[in-house]
Amino acid sequence: MFSSEVLVRGGRSRREAPRSLTAFDTSLRHNGAASRSPCRIIDISSSGARLRLYQDLDPETSIQIVLPLKGLVDAHVVWANGHEAGCRFDRPLDDATVAKLQITATERGGG
Repeated sequence: MFSSEVLVRGGRSRREAPRSLTAFDTSLRHNGAASRSPCRIIDISSSGARLRLYQDLDPETSIQIVLPLKGLVDAHVVWANGHEAGCRFDRPLDDATVAKLQITATERGGG
């Protein structure tokens, strides 16, 4: 058995913006592929999102995520663990878009 200790410097996480739980299905494409793959956004912030994937993606993979109200958004995978991954948007979303996405997810029965 292994044990470990995590120390967060300065009491802050590495994220640029706080993430809010949400849940909605969407799709993504990676490395310029023509076809899209389904995914689920689990949480989102102005700077990135946590995704549930139905395929493996490696860190640093360039992706495009389809966001309701926004269309295709460029991002790259920061971490991946099985069928979950964290991505950072190449251009941060504005707070109003994040709020609308959260409301849309709630209306669809998520978050």
